[in-house]
Amino acid sequence: MSQGAAYSSEAYVLALQARGHQLLEHVAVSTSSLWGAQALLALGDERHRVTDIVQTYTAQPGLGVFDMLAAMLLVCRWETELSATALAQIKEVMTSGVFHRGNTENHWLMYYTGTLLAAERWPSVQVWWNGISRIDAHAEATRWILGMIDRTARVGHHEYDSPQYHHCHLLSMIALADHAADPHLRKQAKAMATLLVADMALEYFHGAWVGGHSREGYRQNTWTMTGTAAALGFLYFGDVAFDPEVHGDDMACPAATARYTPPAMLAEMAIERARPFVVKKTKAPRTIYRHVTRESEPVRKYTYISPSFALGSTQVGLPGAPAGPIDLVSWDLSWVGPKHQAKVVCCHPYLSPGRFSAFLSERPQAIGRSVAEAHKPYLQNPDRLFGASPYEQMMQHESAILILYRIPPEDRSPYVNLYLPKGMVWVEQAGWILGDGNTFYVGIRPIGPYCWQEIHEPPLVDGWLLRLTGLDVGLALEALEAEDGDGFEAFCTRMTAPRLDLSGWPQEGRVGIETLRGHRLELTYGGAHRVDDKEIDYAAWPLYEAPGVEAPLGSGRIAFQQGEVSLELDFGVNPDRPLLPIRVIG
Repeated sequence: MSQGAAYSSEAYVLALQARGHQLLEHVAVSTSSLWGAQALLALGDERHRVTDIVQTYTAQPGLGVFDMLAAMLLVCRWETELSATALAQIKEVMTSGVFHRGNTENHWLMYYTGTLLAAERWPSVQVWWNGISRIDAHAEATRWILGMIDRTARVGHHEYDSPQYHHCHLLSMIALADHAADPHLRKQAKAMATLLVADMALEYFHGAWVGGHSREGYRQNTWTMTGTAAALGFLYFGDVAFDPEVHGDDMACPAATARYTPPAMLAEMAIERARPFVVKKTKAPRTIYRHVTRESEPVRKYTYISPSFALGSTQVGLPGAPAGPIDLVSWDLSWVGPKHQAKVVCCHPYLSPGRFSAFLSERPQAIGRSVAEAHKPYLQNPDRLFGASPYEQMMQHESAILILYRIPPEDRSPYVNLYLPKGMVWVEQAGWILGDGNTFYVGIRPIGPYCWQEIHEPPLVDGWLLRLTGLDVGLALEALEAEDGDGFEAFCTRMTAPRLDLSGWPQEGRVGIETLRGHRLELTYGGAHRVDDKEIDYAAWPLYEAPGVEAPLGSGRIAFQQGEVSLELDFGVNPDRPLLPIRVIG
């Protein structure tokens, strides 16, 4: 429940509705999707266009999971506005079509959400499309949905913090909170929707979602703002002007027309960035199907948010090769700027015959080619800037990070790609690469030989690509607010002082650095991470830790405090109940 009020919740809702209207007006002009059909009905009587859209999508014998959710959001929200033809066509395909529930967590959630809402909407259909009864289909969907909510509340989101897929989880919960018949499911879904908005708010940075991400699409991890998450950030937090290219996303329309609105305090939490702070998150272990001898460990995220920049990193908890989630972004440095001009990130573009089959169920011998030829050839590009590597290890404290790689000689990619934006002037000095961002400075020290290249693939990416070549490579990075220093020249002098200790690398696998704030970081590859000689105990991290946030791991309780406003989410979990297994990738 919420107590107090930092500002009027009514004023927040009115502002949210105004931003939603901007989004809907833009989408309505040219939309041809089931998601965008929401805008046509919200802004006026456009039933004929919506009927045409529905006819196009239902002409096939079934719908994909994205369209399942979009169709049921449309029916549940606008049933009285839809034409009889459109309703009949959606009913026919949802109850008699042929479906595949997919292979990621967002796929399964959308599949079961669409199934549950359809089963409740059309009780006269006794036998479902797959031959089971409507009652059994509804029960199966309920079990999976409540199980996913329970698991996320206890040990963290599996397909966590994805700019491209977070909306699939959030919109599923909004659909259930607004339209499910069962009061308990509505309550749990509303609480989970609020938690998913809070996940965004904690790492929101002037329109962007910073920090590590489980999935961030092709080349888009060099963009400042990306995915439907950018549109949702605009809608819910409202601190940036509407940009049609960034925010005009059809898939955000159901959030703009929903009855659900998040607590106003989350918007205040998202835009208060006057002082530096740290966000720690625990996320569920990754699902690895085969090729490994032990289970994954929980994912631990660390994000340092300062007024002018944000640095985030991840302990991915992978159990070794060939486990390497294909879309994962483990770390980056972000600031405010145009697309391609405000990110620093690096990646070992790990390739292995077993890489895809560690997560997917196809045969290892053929899956790499089938994935590449079918729809994602970029997953095998040599200049890739995203995707996890089992040979990457890192540690972070505040605005400093150490990243190390020990790449086996037989690996197909004996190098690391480091992306630097061209919009910043870079200076090489005493082994360091130093950048002046006007409001902040950054120093990067490659560990190992490197060469400068360009990476240019409009409109996806445009910048410098530093290739660090070798098997034992890495980098140190530290950023500093300009107001905390004495100018860029003085910053360069401080950064290039003998603060980096490479005496234990690579022989002992150890690198240390004295930070500008007076702390000593020491990373031992395959060993301890130490700050000021004290080992970091990642296992002791809670579900969430940030100013005004308390969330003990496993408790299912998350408390937020923003000024005099408080919010507590209690999912009423049974800690002794076995967790629902995650049998998906993501």
